[in-house]
Amino acid sequence: MSSARADRSGPGATSGPTGGDPFASAGVVDRSERGKLRLTGPQALWFCDQLLTNQVVSLQEGSGAEALLLTPHGRITALLRLLHAGEDVLADTEPGLAGGVATFFQGRVFSTRVEIAEVTDELGIVSVLGPGADEVSRAAGFPAPGPEEHASLRRGSKVAVRVLRPVHGVDLWTPRSEVAGTMAALEAAGGAVASAGDYELLRVREGLARDRVDFDEGYLPQEAALERAVHFAKGCYLGQEAVAMTQRGRVKRRLRLLRFEREARPGAVRRLGEEVGKVTSAAGRSGIATLRTSVATGERVDVGDVGDDSSAAVVEELPGSVSGPRLPSARELREGLAGGAGGRGGS
Repeated sequence: MSSARADRSGPGATSGPTGGDPFASAGVVDRSERGKLRLTGPQALWFCDQLLTNQVVSLQEGSGAEALLLTPHGRITALLRLLHAGEDVLADTEPGLAGGVATFFQGRVFSTRVEIAEVTDELGIVSVLGPGADEVSRAAGFPAPGPEEHASLRRGSKVAVRVLRPVHGVDLWTPRSEVAGTMAALEAAGGAVASAGDYELLRVREGLARDRVDFDEGYLPQEAALERAVHFAKGCYLGQEAVAMTQRGRVKRRLRLLRFEREARPGAVRRLGEEVGKVTSAAGRSGIATLRTSVATGERVDVGDVGDDSSAAVVEELPGSVSGPRLPSARELREGLAGGAGGRGGS
């Protein structure tokens, strides 16, 4: 795990038209370093559905979904966003993960009619984020998709995708050779070019956890607060049994958002002197941390080593996180079966 702090220095940094937050209206940031895959063939969606946690086999053209690739024990291999973009199914991941996912997929094709390619170096992603994102995108000549998360529109060589996290906006998928021109057009239309540090501050403030930063391959979906990427009623997928068993019990740790009273800092989290977790991302006055689930939202904790000038923070749920359906435990199932058998025997 690594901790993260916002850094507004470096190429592309700007104060934006508001003199502060470039995303206050429409911030424009190059996120082309994200890993990308392209799946083609008539069974591309069916293939993904067999392996991933979400139900994607029936995704309509122009729609998408988040999904997880898990180990057989239910641990997170990668968080992906899938997009049904016409002839292709596109997917993006955190940097450095696409190659491993592509290799894993290719090893499970067998007779399925699907072809898989890593296209990280072929495609770029330019994000336009903030309340003015749609207006700026349209003014620059790029389509603005519908309001549903992951709704998409293709226009020529570009695919525009609706995003709601970390804030309302649009991701423009474009050939790498067109990234610079896309950025320039968006800036000319009123967008504020933002740095990677600006985006880091935004995503931590809004509580968007990052794969391999705030959680890794040791986490279950429920520990990473990623139930939104799981369809609990679909058929079999890799790691399903472990996910279902976890849903029948209770995880002992979970990602949470911390609101600091002063500048956020990474480090150990303590409640009444006892270590209860760790901050993995810190920026501005916000942080993302893994905490014991015995720590309730609204509680006050301290971050820092004992004896240090620790920082106080209040615990919140990650924005947009949901809990999966409550499934009966093994004990409840046994008791229900015993009660049913008893009832039938007495009738």
